[in-house]
Amino acid sequence: MMEMIYDILLNAGPIGLLALYAIYSNSQSEKRIEILLEKKEEKEEQIRERWISVVEKLQKERDELEKDISRRLEHIEKILEKQHEK
Repeated sequence: MMEMIYDILLNAGPIGLLALYAIYSNSQSEKRIEILLEKKEEKEEQIRERWISVVEKLQKERDELEKDISRRLEHIEKILEKQHEK
């Protein structure tokens, strides 16, 4: 790699220097983009995990409410049956 750089600098002059700068700048930009993508993916995963936990919590609360309502209805039904028997 270094031999190629030296060859470009010796033979290509200012245009070669500009080409090297463009290559270097592009590689640095790609590294920054990769880092940003990794951060974005981490944030998305955090959001996804949070969303899943919220949905699970709501589902659990809903299930508990349904069970409670069912128990209450059964209790009311028993009371009404007792009153009807009298």
